[in-house]
Amino acid sequence: MCERPENATAPADFRCYLVAHSMGGLVCRAFLQNPKLGSNEARRCVDKVFTYATPHNGIDVAGINIPSWMSLNDMNNFNRDRMAAFLNLPNLYEKTERVDWIPETCFPSERFFCMIGSNRADYEVAMGASRTFAGHGSDGLVRIENASVWGISDAGQVSSPCATAYTYRSHSGYFGIVNSEESYQNLVRFLFGNLRIDMWLDIDEVRLPEPIAKAQADGKAVNALYQIEVLASPRGKRWYLTRRMAEEDSVACRKHADLIDPAKPEARHVYLSSVFLDSRWRTDPTRDTLAYNLTIGVRVPDYEVDRHFWADEHYEGGYLFRDSVVFEIRPPQNDGEEWQVDYDWQSDKQGIATTPLDAKALAAGKVELTVSFDSDTTPGIKGRLRMIVTPWNQAA
Repeated sequence: MCERPENATAPADFRCYLVAHSMGGLVCRAFLQNPKLGSNEARRCVDKVFTYATPHNGIDVAGINIPSWMSLNDMNNFNRDRMAAFLNLPNLYEKTERVDWIPETCFPSERFFCMIGSNRADYEVAMGASRTFAGHGSDGLVRIENASVWGISDAGQVSSPCATAYTYRSHSGYFGIVNSEESYQNLVRFLFGNLRIDMWLDIDEVRLPEPIAKAQADGKAVNALYQIEVLASPRGKRWYLTRRMAEEDSVACRKHADLIDPAKPEARHVYLSSVFLDSRWRTDPTRDTLAYNLTIGVRVPDYEVDRHFWADEHYEGGYLFRDSVVFEIRPPQNDGEEWQVDYDWQSDKQGIATTPLDAKALAAGKVELTVSFDSDTTPGIKGRLRMIVTPWNQAA
């Protein structure tokens, strides 16, 4: 897909958008990352890349990466050894055993979007054998953990993950990800929208049930997995821009041991998803704000003490915290104007955002929005929702 700006003359003046499903996403990455494939002039034309259900870190069958000798239907193209070669990542693969990297010198990671499916049940290929071997936490072929990309600098510094969104769709077919309204809406907003919002959850404190806290203080091993759900939807629409739910195996997870380990501060910062908004599709065209609803849920873990399940006071499906917050954002309309942002937790005010929120200015016109939350319970959780808001497609 190409767009020709006014007065464009040279090939590099054109803006090209690469949109690809599955293996096509790897073809796009190989073109961008491997200097032997294509010309630098052609690569400079690429403005954005959007991939659907692409196995960026290969395909695993029954937990094992497809072997290089499995050449039937070129399935070995998804072997990580082979991928490291055509993606030009031999050194990074040797260090990390992963190939879901895009060097920033090849293509800026912020211009890359990964649409990820989480419904394996509707994938019918090989009479259901594919979804059986792909297992839970997949779209029937590609595991969720293998479907995203991370930017990395020449110095080996990992940048933020590329923009991702999740939908309850299978890899392909009648109920596949390419046919979904959610994917289409993410695609057009990523390519042509006005506002980008990268959403993070910063965890400040987790509180254990009192008997488990006492067991931990007595030196017993405590194990727990916190499952973080997120739903994001723009005002007036009947679909989610991103959907991560425990029942769909698409949640973000953190181990209790990592959250309390002072040597692992990065574990407390959880990337949730990215959403893109577009003023052309406002429900009320007379309003100059962009609004969306964000639902956050943290499931009560299955606590274990010395590797034994703690059944006392456990109720399956319970939440440490669950609430929705509405944001209404008015970006600066002219030079010198400031961002205007209002919000409200929906447990306090349903369907509206009236509380002003300070926007912390960052570099390159970005701002940071932070909203604190606390379950005020034991067990419980305390932290902050943090959003990096970026004007999008300003030059367009």
